Amino acid sequence: MLIFPIALSAQLNRDQFPLNREFKNGFFYIAPGITYTLPYADYSTVLREDLNIAGFDTTVTYYVLPKAGNISYAFELGWYHSFENPRFFHYMDFGLAYRKFSGNSEFELLKEWDTGSSNQKAESSFELDQITGVIRIIRSQQLGKFTFFTFGPGLNFDYRINDNRNETPFFTYNQERDLWEIFNLQLHLQLGVGFRLTERLIFQPQLELPLLEILPAELHPVTRYEYGEHYPFLLSFRFMFLRKDLMNCNAPTFN
Repeated sequence: MLIFPIALSAQLNRDQFPLNREFKNGFFYIAPGITYTLPYADYSTVLREDLNIAGFDTTVTYYVLPKAGNISYAFELGWYHSFENPRFFHYMDFGLAYRKFSGNSEFELLKEWDTGSSNQKAESSFELDQITGVIRIIRSQQLGKFTFFTFGPGLNFDYRINDNRNETPFFTYNQERDLWEIFNLQLHLQLGVGFRLTERLIFQPQLELPLLEILPAELHPVTRYEYGEHYPFLLSFRFMFLRKDLMNCNAPTFN
């Protein structure tokens, strides 16, 4: 029972970052995770006004109501680098990820005239698969001997590789629209808690929240599905591996 704390005593009597001199500046990490799309905002637009149907002036309005999302999955592989003399941020990482997002929406096409109205409704589910290049810069704050808190900004470059939807009943108006941009660039915030599990392994659950969509330029970053909007969340479980520096020449130093 005492082997674990005794073995780590020399390494863990200081902050986790910058790394102890016995370790090299960086190494690889793996991060499986789960994704979720939260309904964000409804959408409506008037398609036609004063449309003559059977002698009546008719207004046609299109509504989109995002519904509860689905839990999907993600996986990331990357490399982290610890700064030798950190000013504010302690390390950075960059990687390549596969991410799947899925959700649901409800549609309505409403026709209104002076003496009445009619509507057409449909329900739909969607799936979005993307490859994402990520880069982050992180600050670490020690919580305890074996735990620390991390936060920092990051950039995600997303490339859509597949999108799919199932619609009941078939809604002709939807088929005329593209679902998502093929490329986009987003600013994200990462929040996490790290645990030093062994001498050479750190486990870090972290939550990634989009802050701003840079390309195409938008005020808020959402996954758009037929103009309905879903806010994407990513919860990942990161395993950061540490590498011994046998020569003790390239390792970071403590201030």
